[in-house]
Amino acid sequence: MFVAAFVFALLTVYVTAEIPSYIHVCGRRDPNINQCILDNVNNMKDKLCMGIPELSVPAFEPVIIDKLVVADTPNTKFYLKNVVINGLCDFDVKSLQSDLKKNHFKVDLILNHIIINATYDIDARIVIPINQKGDAFVKTDDVRAIANMDLTITSKNGKRYVYMSQMKINLDLKTYDIQLNVDERERSELSRIVGIFIGSNQKDIIAVVKPLLEEVISKRILLIANEIVKHFTYEELFPDRT
Repeated sequence: MFVAAFVFALLTVYVTAEIPSYIHVCGRRDPNINQCILDNVNNMKDKLCMGIPELSVPAFEPVIIDKLVVADTPNTKFYLKNVVINGLCDFDVKSLQSDLKKNHFKVDLILNHIIINATYDIDARIVIPINQKGDAFVKTDDVRAIANMDLTITSKNGKRYVYMSQMKINLDLKTYDIQLNVDERERSELSRIVGIFIGSNQKDIIAVVKPLLEEVISKRILLIANEIVKHFTYEELFPDRT
């Protein structure tokens, strides 16, 4: 998910005094630039996930959300709070297309596992009144993601600068597994009722949660990418060579 941030990190180190040994610089006239970027993504995946202090790149995960509203109707209120998302670094890129003339990147990838830990808060009147809070664990596998990224070039004091102006991600979420930690006294009945509710409403729940996840992930990538590029000119970031 952070291929865009990687591209910026890759090009930024070109202007440093010493290029780290784990990076092979890709010039913008390289006829195999897409493959060059992909090779570097695979080499640097772990480092970008944990953060690269020497490049001022923060760790990509965990991604934290204060609150996700899963359902909010007169009869059912289902919230996830203190949401911690991991697994976004566990991905495989299927394809990458770069167009530096249009300043556009498109990435097609598979997220092998998305793992969410949170505190759930349910207030529902489904079969019997339910008012329960506890720990929640959510997991979904093999999520396809399409990311489209656009760069914008601006001028300041006679020099050109670049920043990522737009980031759109489409997550193909099909299903998920969820485990809720419930009070022992209510475990049997509550688990049965909540299981029925969650199981029979997966499509509706995904439709609500999906755009929220896409938004927060996009903002995270924009933050990391623009933190990297803000101190460098366009010519420094994108050297005109093979």
